[in-house]
Amino acid sequence: MQSKNEFIEQLKQRGYKLTKQRQAILNAFMDLEKPLATAQHIFEKVAEINPGINFSTVYRNLDVLVQEGIARKIMFDQGAAYYELIDGKHHHHLICKGCGKVQCVEYCPLGDMPMKEGFVPIDHSFEVLGFCKECVRAKLMNDERRRERE
Repeated sequence: MQSKNEFIEQLKQRGYKLTKQRQAILNAFMDLEKPLATAQHIFEKVAEINPGINFSTVYRNLDVLVQEGIARKIMFDQGAAYYELIDGKHHHHLICKGCGKVQCVEYCPLGDMPMKEGFVPIDHSFEVLGFCKECVRAKLMNDERRRERE
């Protein structure tokens, strides 16, 4: 992953000032335990460092990061938008609907997809929703306990 300084340099090269808010947002991204986070989650992390910040400031700055190709906005499962810093490595996501764990996978199905003549893809995303092995195991154990009680 790129360093915070590299992201800061990208912003400066594109004419943006390094505000306290932008720096706090980049810090929050760097401190994330998962590769994806909602605007609300990033706001909460930023508010720990900068208690006076408001949600709309975080949201506007996330839009700037997306617009400038520093972050990616991902929509899935008819829920909130998720954000991640673009680290230069192309990847996709496996998302557990049970616990919310996100795993990055480097396999890309675009290379295997037949393209209609004349179509030129410029971007894509691929998220797979399912259950991680821990959630599957927990569900099986709960099902087994329920059967034993019946």
